[in-house]
Parts: sequence; C-alpha cells; structure tokens
Amino acid sequence: MLLDRDLPSQPSQRSIFLVDDESEDVALFRHLHREAGDHHSCVFFSRGEELIDALIAVLRGAPRPVACFLDVKMSGMSGFDVLRWIRCQRGLDDIAVVMLSSSEEPRDLHEALLSGAQCYLAKFPSPHQLREILAEAERVAAAATISAFKLPCNLLLTNSPAGC
Repeated sequence: MLLDRDLPSQPSQRSIFLVDDESEDVALFRHLHREAGDHHSCVFFSRGEELIDALIAVLRGAPRPVACFLDVKMSGMSGFDVLRWIRCQRGLDDIAVVMLSSSEEPRDLHEALLSGAQCYLAKFPSPHQLREILAEAERVAAAATISAFKLPCNLLLTNSPAGC
C-alpha cells in the first residue's frame, strides 16, 4: 500500500483508493490526480486482496474512502471479484466504485453493471473527467446511498450493456 504524500493534508480529508497491479498505470493515475488539482489523498494497492484488507479496516472504524477505483484485470482477484465483495458488505454501501479498464467489451460493461459499479471508464480519464468523477462520488457519499453516476464519460451510460 502506497500513500501519495505529495498532496496537502487536511484534517477532515477523505481519501480515494486505487487498486492496480501495473506500476506504470499507478504512476499515470498519480499524474492525472495531481493535474486534476483534487484535494483527496490517494492510497494505492497492487492487489485486490490488499484493498479488501483496507476496507475491512474501514468496517472496523478506519476512515472511509470517498471512492474505490478498480482495475478490471489483475493477477489474483480481478476487479470484478473485489467489486462483488464490496457490494456484499452492508457497511460499504455508500462508497462509489469506479472500474478502470482498457477493455470496452460489452460483457465487461454488463458484468460491471450487474455487480454494482457506479462507473466504468476506459483507462484513463482526463484530469477534468477525474474532477467530475470525484465530485460525483462526493455527491453519492453525501446522499449516503449508491446511485448511478451521471457523467458523460461513464461507459455504463454511454454504451448501454442492456443488450448483452
């Protein structure tokens, strides 16, 4: 687990979690996050199992992330495996899950939708899109209920998998 310590710390600051097993993708996400000028701290995990350990700590009272970004295809647990685990945990209902993938296969979009993802993005969003995603994640967290992300970059909305 890596904490991005280059970002300013704020007392009530919430974090975002990213799990990706490719160090180059983590470095790109860090760059995009800095370019976006977002105030959330980032916690990076290289395996889905590490993210689950962190979310178990959240269930036990650790600070809650505003969103989890999951790579779809990873060694060990896939992003879909982790997503299904998250959605089975009642205490994590208000955490937005954003799937990140180089795949735009209809079956992957369909699985993300059925498994409870709020958003599915082709790697990687622009800094502007990342700001919009995090603002939407804050809206969902404030509402204390999971709802669909109303973003034009969300492939769950733009490439409706209903016909899969």
